[in-house]
Amino acid sequence: MKQQDIRELRVGEIMETDWPTLGPESTIEEAIKLFAEARISGAPVVEGERLVGIITEGDLIFQDADIKAPGFLDILGGIIPLGNTEEYRKEVLKSAGVTVGEVMSDDPITVIPEATLAETATVMAEQRKKILPVVEGERLVGVITRMDILTLHVLKPRF
Repeated sequence: MKQQDIRELRVGEIMETDWPTLGPESTIEEAIKLFAEARISGAPVVEGERLVGIITEGDLIFQDADIKAPGFLDILGGIIPLGNTEEYRKEVLKSAGVTVGEVMSDDPITVIPEATLAETATVMAEQRKKILPVVEGERLVGVITRMDILTLHVLKPRF
C-alpha cells in the first residue's frame, strides 16, 4: 500500500472528538482554569451539542488589556469619531465580561469533517486561527488544531 499525501487526509480522520467545551453561562474564571489545566488555548462553546461560539486566549486577554478609546474631532459643535466606535464598543464589552457568552466569538470559523487538511490549513493560515471547531450542520463533532496538522508531518503516518 502506498503512502497517502497528508494534505489530502480528511479532517474527520484526525480531528479530536473529546476536546473540552464550555457553556455560555460558564464563568471567565472557569475558562481560564480549563485552559491552564487542559493546556489548551481555546474551547468551543456549546449548548447541548450545538456550537454557539468559541473562546480563546485572545478573547480572555481583553480582561487585562488597556482599551484605547477612539479619538474625536469637534468641529463647530459636531463630534466626529476618528476611529471605529463599534470595534471599541465590542472591546469594552469583552473587557467587562463575566461569562463565556459575553466574551466568546459568536460566529466562529468552522470546518466540516470532509474538508481536506490542505483546505483546513489554508483557512487557519488566512484567518490566523489555531483551533477550528468541526461541525456537521450546527452540531459540534470535533476540533482540529494547528498542532494536529503539524504533528502529521513529523509522524508521516501510512494510510
